[in-house]
Amino acid sequence: MSNFRKLAMVAGVAAIVAGGASAQERKFVNIGTAGIGGGYYLTGGFICNVLNKSRKDLGHNIRCTVESTGGSVANLRSSRAGEMDVAIAQSDWQYHSSKGTSKFEEDGPDDNLRFLFSLHLDTARLGARADANLTEFSELGGKTVNIGNAGSGTEATMTFALSRYDQTPEDFFGQATRLTSREQAQALCDGKIDAFFYTTGITASSITEATNTCDANVLNWSDDTTAAMVDEFPYYANVTIPAGSYRGQDEDVSTWGLAERLVVFGPVRHTVLCLRKLIPPRRIEFERHHSIPQSNQRTSYASETICATRSSLRVIASI
Repeated sequence: MSNFRKLAMVAGVAAIVAGGASAQERKFVNIGTAGIGGGYYLTGGFICNVLNKSRKDLGHNIRCTVESTGGSVANLRSSRAGEMDVAIAQSDWQYHSSKGTSKFEEDGPDDNLRFLFSLHLDTARLGARADANLTEFSELGGKTVNIGNAGSGTEATMTFALSRYDQTPEDFFGQATRLTSREQAQALCDGKIDAFFYTTGITASSITEATNTCDANVLNWSDDTTAAMVDEFPYYANVTIPAGSYRGQDEDVSTWGLAERLVVFGPVRHTVLCLRKLIPPRRIEFERHHSIPQSNQRTSYASETICATRSSLRVIASI
């Protein structure tokens, strides 16, 4: 089993319950995700569904709901403002938020941020109209490309990646749009954009909508610059999108990606219920939400399952 598949199958689902509350007191947990058309929203729904169905067996009274948000960076900023307890975030922006680097340099380190567990691989995906005759990232110069809604991890990741080429979105693309994940597939099929960039699980509806509704293809993004990124930063890895993942995709696509993680915010004033026996029996069900792409590069993602007592968080297992 690949390291990324192990990440996806880590044994545990966490929910946040107010410290000191009894099991019978009702607690509402809202998981921050991203756009409705992406994999984060599906993952949040899966976690909530499993958690809500476990009330009787595990003796808790948690009510879990999913919130559509602007994505990773917006989620992490909401945490700093005390507006969110639990969220899904890209591993690169979780790292930067915890260290107070990159987009969070002015904010400083977030000492209240806690990593619970990794979920699956967010693949850096470029979808393009077939009539644009594009096959790889380097051909996008001067094109109209959607880079993710403002405040999303997708937008921030594209901006960072372009900086490795000494470019900005405004310099490299003819026009950089910032549509939501729900809008970009239709915009592509309507000819309003030439391509879009999206970091998400392979089965995200925004990608499949584009390939199923109009003639669209997925581009390669693998070169010396991305190889250097993978070598330098532990949260990146080379990824292969297998042939047949989308309609009309006859060959493997080479790109890169990073882990999607569930994180909890605020001082450790909560009890985290480790539902370790919930996810493993539902592995196949989880994989219906996300096809886990293989990694052809070593990974050094932390893959701990974190549990907590009423007073502290501690690592209880490593995959």
